[in-house]
Amino acid sequence: MPEPVRCDVCGKLFSSRHLSSHKRLAHTKQKAGLATNEQDGMKKILELYKALSAENKERVLAELAALEQEPS
Repeated sequence: MPEPVRCDVCGKLFSSRHLSSHKRLAHTKQKAGLATNEQDGMKKILELYKALSAENKERVLAELAALEQEPS
């Protein structure tokens, strides 16, 4: 009898027999959705940036430049 195993993506319990099918069917679309979420996030950031005053835009750009200079 197949043992219950936990999906490492969503944490739900499945039969070991069905886990690979579950992952293929339930979680492949999430990866495609990430790109859309990132694009939506970037659009929102740009909207907020456009609403800032010139002084605050300069501060944001300086902070972003400082982040890029930091070692990873």
